[in-house]
Amino acid sequence: MVYTVTLNPALDCFLNCPGFSPGRDNRYGECRFLPGGKGVNVSLLLNSLGMPSVALGMAAGFTGRELVELLEAEGCPADFVFLSAGHTRINVKIGAAGQEETGLNGGGPAMGWEALSPLREKLSRLAPGDILVLAGSLPRGLSAFTYARLMEGLPLGVKTVVDTTGQALKEAVKARPFLVKPNLEELGELFGVQLKKGEEALPYAQKLLKWGAENVIVSMGSQGAVLAGAGKEVLTRQAVPGTQVSPVGAGDSLVAGFLYGWQKTGSLAQALDWGMAAGAATAFREGIADGAQVKGLYEKLRAFITTNFS
Repeated sequence: MVYTVTLNPALDCFLNCPGFSPGRDNRYGECRFLPGGKGVNVSLLLNSLGMPSVALGMAAGFTGRELVELLEAEGCPADFVFLSAGHTRINVKIGAAGQEETGLNGGGPAMGWEALSPLREKLSRLAPGDILVLAGSLPRGLSAFTYARLMEGLPLGVKTVVDTTGQALKEAVKARPFLVKPNLEELGELFGVQLKKGEEALPYAQKLLKWGAENVIVSMGSQGAVLAGAGKEVLTRQAVPGTQVSPVGAGDSLVAGFLYGWQKTGSLAQALDWGMAAGAATAFREGIADGAQVKGLYEKLRAFITTNFS
């Protein structure tokens, strides 16, 4: 079973607003609310692919209740701990066909380590062979050691995946996760350098291996992705050709696709192929792709590789 933890989830509000202009009144047409947050996105896609996943995390207020209802309506089991105060944040995405998207992301409710006690109890019941994905930003009030502390309290035999940034990522890597997935910008920020070209990513990904990560995937948008493994594996992938509609959730989908491919094949190379297909399938639409779209794109990619490189 794959469990995901999203400590700072969101309702993603997509507004179709042609000709959006800051500083004046704008009218929008369609408004859609979708469950959001990095771990939430991973669970949504895994369930759609047919790989059982439970979304865990922290929620609050009427927006938190709506988040859980939307997840369950999508067929994704949700087991969130509800805070006694505050509201789950709303992230507003403003755009229209052919327009660059504008995002307004909320901060979410504050909480302390003690608020995570019910969640830690749930995590203590995980079983060997389970996978735990810790993803997203940390809420106000939690330290950069939060993910590392959650990992240290897990039963033996649970594999962990971490997708976060900054000091929280640095501390989590020391707890020896199975996989971490920064993007190119996040990787550069972690080491205090500016990375612009894909070939610059590998030396820094390998530094994360030395810190304790078993595998590192660096997602690089139009430059594709690179994977560095503890067994000295180095895999590179070009970006999947297509028209990007929204980048929201593409990196999370890559993680979900990778885990699906890993469970299905046990091969890092094939898992990365699945991850690339999943990330692209989400980038080519609004919202998280469904399993059928990912599988269809994966088959097209495999057919292209076989035809052109066999």
